[in-house]
Amino acid sequence: MLKQPLAINLADLAIFQGIWWLAALWGNSALLGLAALLSLHLMLLPEQLKRDCLAVLVLGPLVWGIDLALQTLGFWNLHSQCPFWLLAIWAGFILSLFYSLAWLQKISIINQALIGSLAASLSYLGGAKLGALSFNYSLLSSLAILAILWAILLPSLVASLYLFKNNEVLQER
Repeated sequence: MLKQPLAINLADLAIFQGIWWLAALWGNSALLGLAALLSLHLMLLPEQLKRDCLAVLVLGPLVWGIDLALQTLGFWNLHSQCPFWLLAIWAGFILSLFYSLAWLQKISIINQALIGSLAASLSYLGGAKLGALSFNYSLLSSLAILAILWAILLPSLVASLYLFKNNEVLQER
């Protein structure tokens, strides 16, 4: 539907921000609204529907599993045994990597790691301030662990996009 690059990026950015705020403020109570925002994203940007859906279905559960593992290990409390709201944030983030955050694919791995360290730590801190999660260790220790994790995770996610963009995962064998 949307054809202009600026309109596409702004729509993606607005939808992802809506997903993040809705999830952080209302958690699993907002699942219908989160599903609606993700559906809106796919309807507004249908040109790469197969790629986008496959990337979300493959990468979403993997990265959601990392957050769930951190909860199981006692790093934090997500205030739910099954925080589907966090899976929705991951789905929106993965989609954004193809659109409004696509510029990350053009920068060095070092810069991706630095951005991942800072932006993710601040995002989780914001979620904690809104009550979406609670850190079980000191704030400084928690943010340092997240910074290290995201210094690895963001470049890995960006690199994995090529599997979907180049149709390597999509090709029938």
